[in-house]
Amino acid sequence: MKTYILTRSIFPEDKERITIDIALKSEKHKYPFRLFDGDGELYYEGLSIEKDSFDPLDDEMDNSGCTEIHYLNNGRWEEL
Repeated sequence: MKTYILTRSIFPEDKERITIDIALKSEKHKYPFRLFDGDGELYYEGLSIEKDSFDPLDDEMDNSGCTEIHYLNNGRWEEL
């Protein structure tokens, strides 16, 4: 099982990947996250099975240059 899935991307070429990821979603993917680049631009949104995992950032960093991951915690986005 993937530790996270992507649900949104700014990159059109990720459309098929997003469709596949959403099909793999389980009840364990319940922690929303967002990935940003160094300029604060939102690149990805997704769901993780852990509320404090760096896996999405580690995996997507090389593809997009993302440098920050934020998780939704009690209604507020917080950077790890």
